[in-house]
Amino acid sequence: MSEEKATKIETEEDSGYETAPEKAEKEEFRNFVEEPGDNDGENRNPTEHNSMLYTALLVIKAMIGEGILNLPLIIKTFGIIGAAFMTGFLAFIAISVASYLGKCKQITQRYSYAIYSKLMLGAAGTIIMKVSLIVMISTMAVVMLIVFGDVLKGLSLLIYDVHTKILILGIALVLLPFSFQKDISFIARIAYMGIMGLTVFSICQIILFVHKYRLGKIIFDNSMLYPKGSFKEIVLCVGGYYNAFTFHMSYFGFYLPLKPRNNKTMLKSVTIGATIASLIYFFYGLLCYLMYGSSISDSALKYLQRDLAEAHQNGETFIVILLVVCFLGFMINASISMMLNFYFFKSHFLGFIQFILKRRLEKEKAEEDKKDVPMVDIDENKEDKENKIVKVGDEKEPKKLLSERQEFWITLGCYLYVIAMAIGFDKIIILDSFNGSTVANYINIIAPCMFYLYFAKDKKGQCADKTVAGFNVLFGSWLIVFYFILLFF
Repeated sequence: MSEEKATKIETEEDSGYETAPEKAEKEEFRNFVEEPGDNDGENRNPTEHNSMLYTALLVIKAMIGEGILNLPLIIKTFGIIGAAFMTGFLAFIAISVASYLGKCKQITQRYSYAIYSKLMLGAAGTIIMKVSLIVMISTMAVVMLIVFGDVLKGLSLLIYDVHTKILILGIALVLLPFSFQKDISFIARIAYMGIMGLTVFSICQIILFVHKYRLGKIIFDNSMLYPKGSFKEIVLCVGGYYNAFTFHMSYFGFYLPLKPRNNKTMLKSVTIGATIASLIYFFYGLLCYLMYGSSISDSALKYLQRDLAEAHQNGETFIVILLVVCFLGFMINASISMMLNFYFFKSHFLGFIQFILKRRLEKEKAEEDKKDVPMVDIDENKEDKENKIVKVGDEKEPKKLLSERQEFWITLGCYLYVIAMAIGFDKIIILDSFNGSTVANYINIIAPCMFYLYFAKDKKGQCADKTVAGFNVLFGSWLIVFYFILLFF
């Protein structure tokens, strides 16, 4: 099948049978003028199609990151029964929101959160979205760097103890410069390495669980089925747990531009990937909770470090090798996420600055136009005047908002900020709860559902979707309000 024919079939499958008003609406969105920073760092013209399986794997990779390390503590807080319910509930929200994003893309033929915000709320909505994206992605980059420090500290126990903050600085100096790349194609090509690293990490954890079970170290207590946290801890953990599902940033920026064959295939990929990732999250948290019991009070890495130190001290070579491979597998997975998070952080920050500069230039130009009213000969006809104006406008070259030198220094500033924050904080559960309850909650629950309700407001026969979208908006808003109430009172 030729490429032209395949493209035609894909377009037909995506659009279906459209009425004249729907075609006019799509044409209006297509004619929308984009501004600097509207592309959210993604590739604008995808040239290759992914299979449904590979796209689903990319969803799993995007969903599963450092948040998985907090799952044992979260399951302890909720209890096993409560955590199972919460996993299904949050997976339902994640999949439903993904379907709304896919439908928004189908309606508007646009990929970007920034463009959606601008179409719905104007400049104010764009600024809110851009700032939220900057905070969310930078926090995730900081958390990943803290995780790197913990992993390297665990490995360093085999030789000598090195302070975690020194290790964080060391890995930052080695890894982050790779994230100064101009586009995301490099990360896309090596995404499979993150999936392989995650697989190795999970297999090692299962082997360690079986080993402890055979030694009689796995103790199940009926009280583990029920919550062990206060009401405040449970509500705050909802945000931390949902932060584990914040794949929607990568949804647009990572695998959607490389996109599967059509919108239906994309939605199937999201559903399969999100479901598998949710099950991995729950069973990993359950496995670690059973391994370490109710004494667990921090990231799972802390307890893996303890196991590694004990095995090394007791001369258990097999367990030492197993845990070293486990740590290395997680480092491979985390390195891909680190580069991805940092790339999006600096891309969004650059886009935000470009947006502000463009707004300032437009304001200055409007003021100059008010002062300098051109003198026009009254004998000239209207057509000649319009032609002259167009001709003068065409002669001016568009001014570049940021030079390459300025972009470099801004990127370096982002790089130093991530290092400073990673050295200043040590508990990732605090950052995850903040992210999941506020900016990530807004970006990944509230905003996409509002986008869908706005773009589909005139479409009939979608009452169920609109009801679920409205519920998601209320749930996300409730989470933000309760987070601040419980945090300060």
